Amino acid sequence: MTHKDKKSAAAAKFLDNLTSFLGQDSPSREDLFNDLKASGLDPDQLSNEFRALLSEHAPTWKEKAERERVAALESFSKSSATPRRRGDVEQEIQGVIEAMQQLGATITAGAYHQNFREATDADLESLLDDLAAQYQALKNKKSNE
Repeated sequence: MTHKDKKSAAAAKFLDNLTSFLGQDSPSREDLFNDLKASGLDPDQLSNEFRALLSEHAPTWKEKAERERVAALESFSKSSATPRRRGDVEQEIQGVIEAMQQLGATITAGAYHQNFREATDADLESLLDDLAAQYQALKNKKSNE
């Protein structure tokens, strides 16, 4: 079991205990902390891990929008910072298409399997960016299911 799995298991145990306590007559904060300490758990550490889990898995719309904005800026700065060879861009497009298909996405042949020789470098970069954004959205949707 990895360290991350252990942390997740501890957090899950904490959440189970918390849910159980809240379902009964609510114990005092001191009783809850004492019970956690008696179980060999650090209440402050669990609280921090719980907050981190909530932040990671249940962000508010503002946090989610900020993460998406930062990711888009990083993607933009990476794509404009270093020009890529045309052949590399074509291979990346094919790779993203294959990855999307592995996730079950249907790719419209007319839009994505055109003759790359007729497209400009800017068209290919734009297509790659569009596909990468669609792939990331699909990945996020699959991970939330």
